Amino acid sequence: MYLKRLEMQGFKSFAEKIRLDFDCGITAVVGPNGSGKSNIADAIRWVLGEQSAKTLRGSKMEDVIFAGTEHRKPLGFAEVTIVLDNSDSALPIDYDEVAITRRVYRSGESEYLINKTNCRLKDITELLLDTGIGRDGYSVIGQGRIDEILSTRSEDRRQIFEEASGIMKYKIRKQEAEKKLELTRQNLERINDIIMELEAQLEPLREQSEKARRFLDLREELKVLDVNVFLNSMEKSRERLKTLEEQLKTVQDQISDENKKLEEITASNREKTEMLKSLDEKLESAKQKYYEAEGSLERCNSEISLNKEKIANFIQNIERLDAEKAELREKIEALEKEEESRQNRLQYLEKQLEEYSTKLAGYEKQMEELLKTLDEEERRIELLKSGIMDKMDICSDKKLQISNLRTHIENMQKRQKSIDAEVYQNIVEKDRELMKKEELSESIRKAEMLIKEHKNQIAALSAERGETDRMLSELRTRHAKINSDIQSKSARVRTLREMEQRLEGYNRSVREILHACRSSAEFGKGIHGALAQLIEVEKKYETAIEISLGGALQDIVTQTEEDAKKAIGFLKQNNLGRATFLPISSVKGKGFDDQTLGQIKQCAGFCGIAADLVRHDAQYTGIVRSLLGKVVVVDNLDNGIRMARRFRHSFRIVTLEGDLLNTGGSISGGSVDKRGTGILTRNREIGELDEELKALEQQEAEVSNDIRLLTDDVARIDSEIASFESEIKNSELVKIRDESHLAQTEENISKLAARIEMLRQEKEQLERQVKDTGTELAKYENELLKTEDEINEARKTVAEFQEKHKEGQAARDALHQDITDFKISVNSILESIAGVKENTGRLQTEKESLEKNIARKESEQDRFRDEVKKLEEQIEGLNARIKKHQEEKSGRSFEIDRLTEERKVLEEDIYDIVNKINDINKDILLLKEEYSRTEVKKTRLEAEIEALQDRIWNEYELTYSTALELKRDIGSISGAQRRISEIRNMIKELGPVNVASIDEYIKTKERYEFMTNQRNDMEQAREKLLRVISEMTSIMKKQFLEQFELINKNFNDVFRELFNGGRASLALVDRENVLESGIEIEAQPPGKKLQNMMLLSGGERAFTAIALLFAILRLKPTPFCVLDEIEAALDEANVYRFVEYLKNYSCNTQFIVVTHRKGTMEGSDVLYGVTMEEHGISKVVSMKLGEKVG
Repeated sequence: MYLKRLEMQGFKSFAEKIRLDFDCGITAVVGPNGSGKSNIADAIRWVLGEQSAKTLRGSKMEDVIFAGTEHRKPLGFAEVTIVLDNSDSALPIDYDEVAITRRVYRSGESEYLINKTNCRLKDITELLLDTGIGRDGYSVIGQGRIDEILSTRSEDRRQIFEEASGIMKYKIRKQEAEKKLELTRQNLERINDIIMELEAQLEPLREQSEKARRFLDLREELKVLDVNVFLNSMEKSRERLKTLEEQLKTVQDQISDENKKLEEITASNREKTEMLKSLDEKLESAKQKYYEAEGSLERCNSEISLNKEKIANFIQNIERLDAEKAELREKIEALEKEEESRQNRLQYLEKQLEEYSTKLAGYEKQMEELLKTLDEEERRIELLKSGIMDKMDICSDKKLQISNLRTHIENMQKRQKSIDAEVYQNIVEKDRELMKKEELSESIRKAEMLIKEHKNQIAALSAERGETDRMLSELRTRHAKINSDIQSKSARVRTLREMEQRLEGYNRSVREILHACRSSAEFGKGIHGALAQLIEVEKKYETAIEISLGGALQDIVTQTEEDAKKAIGFLKQNNLGRATFLPISSVKGKGFDDQTLGQIKQCAGFCGIAADLVRHDAQYTGIVRSLLGKVVVVDNLDNGIRMARRFRHSFRIVTLEGDLLNTGGSISGGSVDKRGTGILTRNREIGELDEELKALEQQEAEVSNDIRLLTDDVARIDSEIASFESEIKNSELVKIRDESHLAQTEENISKLAARIEMLRQEKEQLERQVKDTGTELAKYENELLKTEDEINEARKTVAEFQEKHKEGQAARDALHQDITDFKISVNSILESIAGVKENTGRLQTEKESLEKNIARKESEQDRFRDEVKKLEEQIEGLNARIKKHQEEKSGRSFEIDRLTEERKVLEEDIYDIVNKINDINKDILLLKEEYSRTEVKKTRLEAEIEALQDRIWNEYELTYSTALELKRDIGSISGAQRRISEIRNMIKELGPVNVASIDEYIKTKERYEFMTNQRNDMEQAREKLLRVISEMTSIMKKQFLEQFELINKNFNDVFRELFNGGRASLALVDRENVLESGIEIEAQPPGKKLQNMMLLSGGERAFTAIALLFAILRLKPTPFCVLDEIEAALDEANVYRFVEYLKNYSCNTQFIVVTHRKGTMEGSDVLYGVTMEEHGISKVVSMKLGEKVG
């Protein structure tokens, strides 16, 4: 591949379209200063993707477009095309010619094209990667590249080494991966913010959704139950209505006899029921012990089964491990055989390596001797040629200078005068820049102080904001807890009040009487209420009082016996059961005499007389005394037993925990439901909750106000922080602007100082030149004749040496081919040896791993055997326990059978009694003015049926016929009614319901899951990118080090060839950080000591830099190389040496040299001249040179 041609139009001074065709070899571009010859190098650099306008010697990219002249208008675009010959398919594209075009318009738009097809700069960069061609490569080398090598900063030299080592494609991929990683990180942050927001929404929505679903389910269940209860009520009402129409018999005279008979049977039933209750307790205790024994038996059997199963599993695992060990031993045998085979192969290869290495060493020694001879001959020839050229140049120069010497002296004197004026002008300009620098420095200092002040203020505000946020968070947590307490306590109060309203916890008979009192003031006259409603007890004594009173809490207090009789009649009339009544007029209190009371109070643990611990209205004193006057409350059971023994069980004693010591010596005790019966504690709890709610509501209002004040503070702080941040941003912009101006000013000062010094040096040099020129003039004519004779003699000597040198070169080429062949063979053998050793190591590692695996499996087998032994011992212990539990179970089973038989007999007796009671009650109901009562019931039933139909229509808009469609089997009606009441309470407790939250929750959850999946994908992508970056870094480090060592070797070789001796080396500043390390260059020209390149003379430094460039080209030749006046600092002898080196490399690399040196022009194959016939417009002329004369 090589550069075939260059086409451009509108680029810098090339206004018209031009075309430059290039051949292999060396092409020189020449012309006077300012003609635009370097613009050709800039054009090639620009089309390859250069983005720095400064590198292209401009201030902005539009500067590359032809700007016009006095006679020509500026153009609107610039276009450059290079055509590369790709017949060897060096570029990964299916074209023999590849045309790369770049076009830029004055509007700022730009285009890139490959073979006239639009593309991206990235596509061009990737196409040219690792070819050495590109904006960062070493295909275009100008004074800028030389300056990078000569730079005092070792880091500035890295780029050219990175391109030469071939790591640029990995570096670009790494940079792209890092950009993607940063983008992924930003996207992850955004997605995490969204997920956090969705999480904050999700939980409240889930709660609302569940609440809404619960509401819909409850509402549907309520409708079904309510409708079915309605249907059941309708069916029963219709049946009863039909029955009532048929009942007209009366048997009034038998009522009195039937009542007496009922009282006798009821007393007998009560006695039998108490016996049955005692028997049930014994039976329950026996069953409990039976079940405990049975449960223990089952657990033991279960443990035995489990242990046996574990033993079987362990034995199976031991057998499995035996099989696995056998398989592993077979693998080890196979590995040992393979290892033996590898060792035999390795011995054969090492023997071959020794044989080839010996032959190669001999050839290399011959080559070294031959090269020394050839180098010596080349140096002689070059010295002779150089001498001839020098002498020819001297002749030409002397002839020209003799005729123009006086004119030259006059021009130098004029230049001295213009230098004086220019120095004065630069000094004035420098003083102005120094004043400007002081002003900018002061402005930057003020901006920095202002930024620091604002940052301190922001830090103080941020600390205040943090403290405020903490306080606000604490208040919000407290506010949420208070609201939660309010809601829970409000719900509890509502529940308790509804229970009180429904009189839950009372017997049916008591409940019906209390409801009747509420419904009818006349009926309720003389009835005060249930005892539980009329007394209050401190929470501490509630359990003791409840146990003491027992069922008496539901006794109904009346004013007189007549009032009690009236209520009893109501119960009988409506068949509502029985109740106990306490008339105030007849129930009188009883208590201890003073002597006994004094003795009781002296006993340990005494808390008080039960009657004294109850608060009540004075009119109920007799009733309370009658029930609790001879009941003593003590702190614990031990003290109670001691007190009972002392007073010989003459009164009841109750403990604070509810243990009861009865008269006669019996003791009742055990666990007590801490919630109590509810009927005694309910009103106290409602009152306490009301007080607590008032306090909580007051706290809620105070906390809400505090939250509002703190929220306002946060807003104020945020506003102040934003204001200060804006001020900081403005100050930073001012600082950045002034720093930029300051840097520019300092650069201007430095340039002006350098310019002044340069002008002064130029003036001194002119003075010396004027003096020297006069001296030289006299010498020129005498030396001219002598020099021409020496030239003729030297040409004869050169011809003889060249003939001899050609023979040596032929011998060198043949020997070089033999060495190359043997090196290839040696490298091949070394690779084979390395492969065998690597596989041998792998086999050994694998064998060790298998042996460790066998040892591990044997250890595991031992552990399994220990476990089996332990489990067998456990089974023996469990069998002994089973035998004990079986004996216990048999004993308890016998006891249960006996008690069950006794209970069965007792139940039969009670069943007969209950049947008799039912029969009597049925007779009584039928005998009470059946006809008139039946008519009343009929009317009531009809009203009830109508009310039922109205309610079901009002609530569900259903008629009886449409309600039948919802008929279901709902079990017992009482259970359904309880469930309806529960559901209504549940719906009330749910509070406000947002039904739309169901769909909203589903949508939010789907989005949350989608975002979570996206985050997982991005985290996987991030891990993949991190692996790619790590791999690229490892590859770059390895390849850079390998290529760096080769460049270092080449550099030393080329340096010695260019300088005719000496040595040079490259060194990494930081070996630990290879990819960022700077590169130091050390050189030792012949006759000098080894030192840093910066300590060499200007010409030596330039020549050293050129040696480094040639060393890189020797390692990795670039298809073409543009050299822009890189030999400008060399003297004439070194220029000729430079050109000869170009010729040696031109067989692999095409060179395009921008130059004004005669030696370079003479060594070129083609010359392109750049002129400016019209001011500001560059033109190109070409000339192909034939063989040089001499």
